[in-house]
Amino acid sequence: MQGQLLKGRYQILQPLGQGGFGQTYLAADTQRPNHPQCVVKHLQVQPPSPGATISPAVLAKAQQLFAQEAEILEKLGKHDQIPQLLAYFEENQEFYLVQELITGNTLSQEIIPGQKLSETQVISLLKDTLAVLAFVHQENVIHRDIKPANLIRRQADGKIVLIDFGAVKEIRSLSTHQQTTSLTVAIGTPGYMPNEQAGGKPQLNSDVYALGIIAIQALTGLNPDPRVGGLPQDSNTGEISWQNHATVSDDLAHIIDTMVRQDYRQRYTNAAKALKAIIGLSQPNVPTTAVSLPAASGTNATVKVNQSTLMSILQWPRDHKIGCATLIVTIVGIIVAVRVPEVRNFFHLDDIKDVTYTTEKGIILQYPGNWEVQEINPPVGGDRAVFQFPKQDSSDPYQENITLTIIDLPQPLSKEQYYEQWLRPQLESEYNIKLVNTPNSTTLDNRDANTVIYTIKEGGIELKRQAFWTVKNGTVYQLTYSGEVANFPTDQQVMKKVQDSFKIP
Repeated sequence: MQGQLLKGRYQILQPLGQGGFGQTYLAADTQRPNHPQCVVKHLQVQPPSPGATISPAVLAKAQQLFAQEAEILEKLGKHDQIPQLLAYFEENQEFYLVQELITGNTLSQEIIPGQKLSETQVISLLKDTLAVLAFVHQENVIHRDIKPANLIRRQADGKIVLIDFGAVKEIRSLSTHQQTTSLTVAIGTPGYMPNEQAGGKPQLNSDVYALGIIAIQALTGLNPDPRVGGLPQDSNTGEISWQNHATVSDDLAHIIDTMVRQDYRQRYTNAAKALKAIIGLSQPNVPTTAVSLPAASGTNATVKVNQSTLMSILQWPRDHKIGCATLIVTIVGIIVAVRVPEVRNFFHLDDIKDVTYTTEKGIILQYPGNWEVQEINPPVGGDRAVFQFPKQDSSDPYQENITLTIIDLPQPLSKEQYYEQWLRPQLESEYNIKLVNTPNSTTLDNRDANTVIYTIKEGGIELKRQAFWTVKNGTVYQLTYSGEVANFPTDQQVMKKVQDSFKIP
């Protein structure tokens, strides 16, 4: 289908993959400015045997399912973490869904058999995914195929995006049920699909079960696929026995156990109930009162005070209250004073010291102490962190940043092969740009490295990016600067300082 123009509008660029729903393609919308890329899902009812025709009843059922699925996707696509439905149509008894392109990595690239994620990472994953799943359940929709491959960590913000709703697979499955079109079809993936769903009677908490399995998979490094052994079960209860394979708190283990009960009536009834339990792990039930003080930056600093503590202060003797009030006035006076430029210069308060960042794997780099650091769950079995420059002012349209990415390659590659087989195809496909055939040479931690500079547009802003990378023992170590074109020359000095401080274990 490559090069084909669908509905006179969507030009197929390349195949993206084959799934239970059919074929997926990367396409360009030729009727919108700059021809933005999108995803086209091609759904085709398969005949019962080669050369056979599809019965009118089956085709009518497929059309009904397709219209229902499009209606659901249209409604759900209003959520930020579900791809937006752009169009749907039928041509020659074949069905097409056009959806927003989500750039990022699936959780299949983060949750790898034999490797474990930390409890903190798993809690973050559960919170993010349960939040969007709660919205889906609120609309009385069951996803039916929750698994790592259907959860994408969006590159732009690190949020989990939910893709590939199971209902579209019913259209494909009709081919094996030519004589009965009212059959409830079991949709799902072995290992993630609970018993009631396998029996054709999915519940809202069937999705909760699947997400609980993902949490167990992430914590233990075990593969839930029964074709490769699956997860161990208690011989007496039939429940999944996994805690001996993980380092996990009793509270989180209890929540996950409740998510994956074999009897759906013993699970959380929906994603919202499970989300409430997860949030309760980190939010003690202590009422607080917010008190605002002027901060050095010119904004207000908010301090949360326990209400019981506040009440006890009000019961102090009068002289104690006066002493406390004097102390508060003194502190506020100091805070206000340090906002005066002359005072700040005299005490060298604006001297920014470098901070050392270290990963569990021993990677070290230094960055200015006024930068913000955002750590993202590891993609492809590695690490990732984003170091954000401070904004110049409130009108600054883009926050410059440097991204540290460590990727454990599935097979050994040289730094040149990584560029040709991974980095270059990804960037050219994602941003519709053309990169140089041979990147420039540089160094990282006194090792031979490569670098490439390219310009893109993001949100109407022209950005210049520079990637530096090297490969050691099957692992890619990469730093990527991203900033406005006008700031690129001056930011090179900062980037050089970070590059020189970078240490590889």
